[in-house]
Amino acid sequence: MIGGAAVWQRALADDGAKPTSGVHEIKLPAMTPELPPGPGRETVSATCVICHTTRYITMQPRFSRAAWTAEVDKMRKTFGAPLTDAQAAEVVNYLVAIRGTEGK
Repeated sequence: MIGGAAVWQRALADDGAKPTSGVHEIKLPAMTPELPPGPGRETVSATCVICHTTRYITMQPRFSRAAWTAEVDKMRKTFGAPLTDAQAAEVVNYLVAIRGTEGK
């Protein structure tokens, strides 16, 4: 089969085409949505986007404060999110403000 590949490459070279590896690449536009304004937005921007995009944050369903607290605790304890207790509280407050069920 090696001889067949060499013949194929020579045939391509003879008609002016370059042999390719068969791998093609496309570039998709990168669209990073802005986080909605709210208290704690800067903390979220500085800490949460280390691991995931802002789109991941904005596409989440609405959760209660208890559910958001559990999510942030999971990010800290399971995935090692670099948040102090004070920052975690800010993140929870922000998530409740933009994606919470309280008052909705």
